[in-house]
Amino acid sequence: MNKILFFLILASSILMAGGFDNLGYHSRVIALGGAYTGVGDASYTVFYNPAGLINIDKFEIASTYNQLYSGLDDQLYFLIFSSTIPLFNFGRFGAGITHLKAGAWQENTLILSYAKDIGNLGIGGSFKLLRWGAQAAPGETNQSYIGYTFDAGLFYKIEQVFGSGVLKFGAVVQDLTQPSIAVNGSDDARLPMKLTAGISYYSTIYDYLFALDLTKENENFILRAGSEFLGLKTKTFGIESGLYLRGGYNGLINNTPFKQSALNGGFGVFINKLKIDYAYVTNLQIVGFGDSHKISFTYQF
Repeated sequence: MNKILFFLILASSILMAGGFDNLGYHSRVIALGGAYTGVGDASYTVFYNPAGLINIDKFEIASTYNQLYSGLDDQLYFLIFSSTIPLFNFGRFGAGITHLKAGAWQENTLILSYAKDIGNLGIGGSFKLLRWGAQAAPGETNQSYIGYTFDAGLFYKIEQVFGSGVLKFGAVVQDLTQPSIAVNGSDDARLPMKLTAGISYYSTIYDYLFALDLTKENENFILRAGSEFLGLKTKTFGIESGLYLRGGYNGLINNTPFKQSALNGGFGVFINKLKIDYAYVTNLQIVGFGDSHKISFTYQF
């Protein structure tokens, strides 16, 4: 029964332009409640704010396995890969790939991003290629779609705030062209334009981070907030390691019959240039499907 109900929800969300939703691109961000627009310090910023690429000056790769709704009989999964290539004085280049598998449904995104810093101000943009495919029942024709859209973002940071802290601001417009993802191009299946503003503060002395995002999507306002603390940082025989603890919340803050919210938590460990992150999501409104588990790997060369 849970599986049938889920696919009914999935089908209705596609009809209402709910396809290509943010299902969690990296465990660290998920554990922060999704607040990352004003953080932008790793390759997966291509999924949140391309202008954040200005903060990355090394080649980096990241990958995430996202288990969705563990209470279902058939596991659904969401795979993500991202990377960055610094072009130094010529800017920063980033790329991302997503793959969602849900029974007969497949959904893919390819993102190519570029950012350039002008002083402390970063300007960035992304080209996004979108594809979905649905396997039909025997005797019927398979359905598929290919389209594209764009994101544009800004990023600004102020150093030496409250001593040695760094205050960052980010803003992004996603899905600028609002493409219809229906085969027949129906306006009812247009992706909504999403406007997000974010702020974060990082203490370089005490190694803690606070982040806050506010998103407007159609008539809805979504609040995301999270914190991160680095502890047990050590260096033994030249090998640095440490443990991150994280927590976050996200949810709609305006009155709507489709109220949704979630409490997130997680942890991460790093050993030199390798980071392994885990996140756990408890859905407060959508019950009966089980909670979600995410694991990510990030390596910086």
